[in-house]
Amino acid sequence: GDNGIIDGLRADANWRKGGWQGYQYQNFEAIVDLKTETEVKEVGAEFLQDTRSWIMMPAKVEFYVSVDGKNFKKVGEMSKLLPDTDLESQVKNVSVQLKKSVKAKYFKVKAYNYGKLPKWHQGAGGDAFIFVDELWVK
Repeated sequence: GDNGIIDGLRADANWRKGGWQGYQYQNFEAIVDLKTETEVKEVGAEFLQDTRSWIMMPAKVEFYVSVDGKNFKKVGEMSKLLPDTDLESQVKNVSVQLKKSVKAKYFKVKAYNYGKLPKWHQGAGGDAFIFVDELWVK
C-alpha cells in the first residue's frame, strides 16, 4: 500500500518477493508529510533495475522540500543512475545531500519513467516500469 514506501522495510533485488511499488508507462510522484517541521540535510529514494524484466532506473529523479505542502523548492536532481545495458538486478539508493540544512514539513520525490524500451531489448517498444521502495529524509 501507500505506506510501503515509508515503512522502513527495505526490499531486495529479487522483486518477486514483494516490497516494491511498481509503475508502468508513467512517472512516480509522492509527497511525504513529516508531521512536524524538521531540519532536513538529505532526501533520498530507493529504486530497482532489472532490465530483463522491463524494470529500469528512472530517467531522472527530482527532490523537493516544503514548509506548507503547497510551495515546493527543488533541492536536487539526479539522472543517468545506471547504464540501461546493465543486466544485473540491483537496488540503487539515490539521495541528495544539501549543502545547508533547511526546515521542511513535507518532501516530494518525482521520478521520470525511462519510457519505451530500446531496440536492443527483447521487449523493444514496450513500456518500462519504475520500481520504488523507500523514501527518506535525514
